[in-house]
Amino acid sequence: MKPEISRLTNKKTWLEPCIGLVSFAFMCANVLFWASLVHLIAPLLLLKNTRYANLAEQCANRLYYNWLASCEWWFQNILNVKWELDETMKEDFDHWHLIIANHQSWVDVFAVFAQLKDRRPLPRVFMKQALFWMPFVGTATYIMGFPYMKRYTKAQIAKNPKLAGKDLATTKRSCKRLLKDPNSIMSFVEGTRFSEKKHRQQASPYRCLLKPKAGGISFILQTMPQKIKTITDINVLYKQDNISGWDLLCGRIGKVKVMVRDVAIPDTMLTPEYQAAGKDREHFFTWFNLYWHDKDTRMSHQLAALKQAKTLGSEQEFSKGNTSQ
Repeated sequence: MKPEISRLTNKKTWLEPCIGLVSFAFMCANVLFWASLVHLIAPLLLLKNTRYANLAEQCANRLYYNWLASCEWWFQNILNVKWELDETMKEDFDHWHLIIANHQSWVDVFAVFAQLKDRRPLPRVFMKQALFWMPFVGTATYIMGFPYMKRYTKAQIAKNPKLAGKDLATTKRSCKRLLKDPNSIMSFVEGTRFSEKKHRQQASPYRCLLKPKAGGISFILQTMPQKIKTITDINVLYKQDNISGWDLLCGRIGKVKVMVRDVAIPDTMLTPEYQAAGKDREHFFTWFNLYWHDKDTRMSHQLAALKQAKTLGSEQEFSKGNTSQ
């Protein structure tokens, strides 16, 4: 019996890279297909404030949704991915939403999208301006109204004082389309994927998170005053210790758990006079760091409970004799 099980295990291991290559090819073809259709509707957006421009916006949202639905079909039916979504999250398409999630892998993106699908407007993600030049993808996100941000360092501003305030002006222009109708904006505040190595290099005071880079959030709140009143806080939790996009494409990830809560933004930060990226910057960062600390504490407890459940599940399987030993 053992040699037969071993052969099946080896066969599955051998097949995983092949599955990963096929999945990668599908993902590339899928994004190119929907991005090409997005480019076809771009000329209609030039007819601003007309029914044609509104039609183009609706088409862009539908194409965005169809791209995600295609990815989800592949994950669930071909790769057998199991998202443990938070079913307590209520449907809300009538307000603007700021989505903040932890970031460990690009698997997070699809887990968060699966959670938001049919519950919130699919999120626009703040993009670095350099990403605009990615073939098809960069221009497609621009056409769909993804806001682009260009940040200047202190050294650049010192060398050229005229650059001061230009980053905020760029953000304001990028957000104009988002102000027309209720939308969602998503940000991975850590700015990079979490790893133990980065955690040590940063000397991060948090247990499960890297230090936050909240400058982008302050820009969003200042450029969209009184639109965003709560943060949709999302924790993406993995039962396995290490996770990568390649694991997802190969179909070798375990269950992924998503936990959601709404965090109210204080009333003092919702007034038109409040400048999160300006005179009230220090107050904003103090509040945000408290929020981030609370997020880290919650995530730590959630991960501990998840690993405990995993251990109990393994013990129950062993007691039933459902092991290969």
